[in-house]
Amino acid sequence: MERDLILLGATAVEDRLQKGVPECIEKLARAKIKLWVLTGDKMETAVNIGYACSLLRKDMKQIVITLDSSDILYLEKQGDKQALAKASLESIKKHIGEGISQINSAKESSNANKGSSSGFGLIIDGKSLDYSLNKNLERSFFELAINCASVICCRSSPKQKARVTRLVKLGTGKTILSIGDGANDVGMLQEADIGVGISGAEGMQAVMASDFAIAQFRFLERLLLYMVIGVIRICYFFYKNIAFGFTLFWFEAYASFSGQAAYNDWYMSFYNVFFTSLPVIALGVFDQDVSAKLCLKVQGKLIHLRERLKQREL
Repeated sequence: MERDLILLGATAVEDRLQKGVPECIEKLARAKIKLWVLTGDKMETAVNIGYACSLLRKDMKQIVITLDSSDILYLEKQGDKQALAKASLESIKKHIGEGISQINSAKESSNANKGSSSGFGLIIDGKSLDYSLNKNLERSFFELAINCASVICCRSSPKQKARVTRLVKLGTGKTILSIGDGANDVGMLQEADIGVGISGAEGMQAVMASDFAIAQFRFLERLLLYMVIGVIRICYFFYKNIAFGFTLFWFEAYASFSGQAAYNDWYMSFYNVFFTSLPVIALGVFDQDVSAKLCLKVQGKLIHLRERLKQREL
C-alpha cells in the first residue's frame, strides 16, 4: 500500500549514554577487567553503543555470529523445525570454530602469550546465543568468548542473560559482577556474585534485587574501590546481633526460661535504630585512608606503569 509516497520528515528519540560511561569503561578495561554487554537491543544499536562507550574500537577485529544465511532463512520459511535446529547448530559450530582459529592464528603470528587477544570483539545475536548455550556447543562458545577482549550479546532475553552469567561464573571460577537498570536484568543480577542496580527511568526492580544500588553507571568505579567497606559492615552487623541475642539467652537462664521480657520494647527499638544506622553512616563517611581523588589518581598511575612494563617485556 505504501508506494509513491513523498517523505516530508522523520522524528526519533535519542538514547544518549550517561555522563562518564566511556571513561569508566576504559578505566575498567585498563585494569584488566573483562567486560561483557548483554542487551535486548538489535545488533546495529548494540554495536553503535559499543563504539560510543569505548567497548569496541576501530582497530579491533570483530567476530560476528548470526543466523542470517540463505539456507537458514529458507528452512525458516519452510517451517521444518527439526531441520532448522540441525542446520542452525552446524552453522553456529562453524562460526565458533572459525573464530577460535582466527584468535589462535593471531597469537601464533604475534608470538604472544595467552592474554594477548585484545584485538578481538565477539558480537552474537539472540538466536545464535540460544544455540551456543546448547550443551554440545557451550564449552566451545565459552572458549571463544573468554579469549575476546569484548563480548556483546544482542537481542538477549532475561533467561539468556542469567545463563550467560552462570556460564562465566562456573567456567572462570572468578568473582562476577553484574550491573543492570531494569526488570529484565533481575535474573542476571541474582545469578552473579555481586549485583549492582541502577536507579532510573527503568524502575526500581533491579535495585530491589541487587546487592548495591547506584544512581549512574560512572559511580561503579568508586564502588569497586570501596567494596571492602561492605565486608566490614557485615562483620559489624554479625557482632551486633550476637551481642543482642546472647544477653537474651543469658537472662532467660536466670529467669528459668519463663518467657519474661528482658528489655522494654522501646529499648529494643532504640537499640536497633541507633546501632544499625549511626555506626554504619560514620564508617562510610570517615573510614578512608586517602581521599577518593588520590585513590583514583594512584590507580591510573599503577595501570600506566603496568602497561609500560609489559611493553618492555615484549
